[in-house]
Amino acid sequence: MNELRIPLDPLNPGHFFACCGLLDLLGCGTPTVRAHFTCDEATPRRAHFIVTSAERIDLAGLLDSVRGGSYEVLPHDQKAIQPVAANLNGHRLVMDWWLDTFQEDTTPLKCWAGQVTTGKLFADLPPLIDVAADPDALFYSPALTRSKFGIDPRSAWNALDFGFSPDKHNRDSATYPIVEMLGAIGLQGFRPRPDTRDRRSLEYRLWSVPLHLSVARLAAFSGWPGLPSFRYRFSIAKRGQSYKFYTFAKFEERT
Repeated sequence: MNELRIPLDPLNPGHFFACCGLLDLLGCGTPTVRAHFTCDEATPRRAHFIVTSAERIDLAGLLDSVRGGSYEVLPHDQKAIQPVAANLNGHRLVMDWWLDTFQEDTTPLKCWAGQVTTGKLFADLPPLIDVAADPDALFYSPALTRSKFGIDPRSAWNALDFGFSPDKHNRDSATYPIVEMLGAIGLQGFRPRPDTRDRRSLEYRLWSVPLHLSVARLAAFSGWPGLPSFRYRFSIAKRGQSYKFYTFAKFEERT
């Protein structure tokens, strides 16, 4: 049995959704792939995402497929929020998680604004992916860019922290392209449900037993008796007047 072990910060929702994206790409059409998380309450900022498969797990090949994939924007009245069809290793994935059921309006999950469009995001971020990234540092390799989905809270600068505004001065800032791209892929199949009392408050669960992709999509947001998991809650906050970002999560409970 082959194994892939990825360190992550459980309090970073970007890391969680990037793990979901990895599972989506590895597990789609491969019934032997299983994945789970190992967590410890004594080390709240450290965990591992573990994928096992009877077939060889080619992480570099997977990252290369994301970096060199074809991303086609699909028709929509608003250019900034057009759906995108990704062709990755012969697998077609249509991404529209930032749109509502009728594709007329955006959901709270969408963070970008201004002149940023989905076409620009999927053009700018993939070339920044390091296909030779060490699995032990996969989610910790930054690059300089102004394009980001807002999934990783580490990229959510503000002018007070920096002492100036990178956007206003036309400067790039550090972001994590592997996390942003894998997270964008993961959000299509692993979509959190907003709290009915607060649409910008969401939760996710790190499940602790090996699960197939289809079951993991349920386990990520719905706890059921007998399934061990760690539950976290995060919010979607504003940066400046229009941009938003996913905040670091808070640990809620172990079930």
